[in-house]
Amino acid sequence: MTSLFLPSSQPIPASKDYLVATNVNTAVFVCRSDVTFYEDLVTFLAGLFPGTNLRTIFVQMNELDICAGCYTDIPLDLWPDISPQIRNVKIISRSQSLSIHVETPSGAIRNVSLPSSASIYSLKIAIHNLEGMPIDRQLLMYRGESLWNLDILWRIGISDEATVSRQLIEAAIPMDRLLWGGLQGGGGMRKLVIYLFSLSPIHSTMRVSLVDLWTFSAVYPSVLIKDTELGQSVLWDVYTHEDHSLTTGTGTRVSYLFWEAEQVEQRFLFLSLYTYSGHRPKHIVSPPSPSPSPRNVVVPFDPSCPQVNSENSVVLCSSQAAEYLDKALSALCLHVDARTSFITYWLSDILKHDYVALHFLPQASYEHTVPLEVEPKPDIVTCVFMLFTRVCEDELVEWEGAFTRAFENVDIWKGIVGVDGHKMKDERLFRVLEWGGMEVGH
Repeated sequence: MTSLFLPSSQPIPASKDYLVATNVNTAVFVCRSDVTFYEDLVTFLAGLFPGTNLRTIFVQMNELDICAGCYTDIPLDLWPDISPQIRNVKIISRSQSLSIHVETPSGAIRNVSLPSSASIYSLKIAIHNLEGMPIDRQLLMYRGESLWNLDILWRIGISDEATVSRQLIEAAIPMDRLLWGGLQGGGGMRKLVIYLFSLSPIHSTMRVSLVDLWTFSAVYPSVLIKDTELGQSVLWDVYTHEDHSLTTGTGTRVSYLFWEAEQVEQRFLFLSLYTYSGHRPKHIVSPPSPSPSPRNVVVPFDPSCPQVNSENSVVLCSSQAAEYLDKALSALCLHVDARTSFITYWLSDILKHDYVALHFLPQASYEHTVPLEVEPKPDIVTCVFMLFTRVCEDELVEWEGAFTRAFENVDIWKGIVGVDGHKMKDERLFRVLEWGGMEVGH
């Protein structure tokens, strides 16, 4: 924490560099550079005010004209925009009970009462207790977006008297996956690379966050791995250069930022916890909502149970994979260096198999699970994350659709991933590119 007690020979810091945070009994100075992101702010304030719960803390302000003098909650996604305009924040703790209306596919309404700090997983358990709907068959949606188990009600804007839609997942999760909920083989999320492209040099901060089921296994350039109740995160402070390289605050010059993550080792029987505990275990996430799912619904990516099937992938002879990947990655706006690094990193793993199925995640699904926060805000962010799995020759008949799809134009992936090719190729813009992958066990 930056000290405000300076020798008389040093200049007094400008007030614009600091905020004043107040709770019921105390007022403290907070250095703005320590709280660039809302998560930093909440974690920082919880340390300043003992007894404050991270899951129930709210930050308010009343200085903007639109507030008309009334203290108003600051949404976490608006903090980077609002914070430069204010000098004071008020800290409150709020854990009120919410009345939530759950709408079923038939239009019937069920009412559930939960604290605002409860998770979506807790809501699913309440729905199960109310109507007997298994947790792994529930897909919950709010304002057109699907909800993930680790989401906290108040953090995603669910307030008192809100209506959540409950849909039915047609296919049940196999019992072995329901019990263990573990990664289907593979080595975690590997070779995640982040490039920054800007026309002129800029100073930028970049945060990568993980859900609490995952942990960083490697980070470069080396930075502090921060642990919170919501999971781990890392923050890089970098300067961009005209040749697209980056320099960190410690002077390390790199072509890109790099990280990898692995699943926290767990040996719990999910079914036993689900049946008897009555609440969501801290490090357990229920199995993901499998395909099929409603059209235009973003199903968050669950790296614990990645989905590669004949409906969402292409199947190739492994000897043809490099050529296909070069074309597909080019369509997804990866430049030559990125394509080369991507292919050479994964090629040896792919060539271990006779056939492989490849799938590129929709960017919205990936971002829901691994949010990337960049300041200043980029003009365009593209995230390309590949899943692949072995396909045996005697299984090819089951993958017929994916085998045929491999002969289609690779531009199909632009629509699936959600890539804006025009913006990504516009060198006048501040652009961010992230890519990585995961091998899914057979």
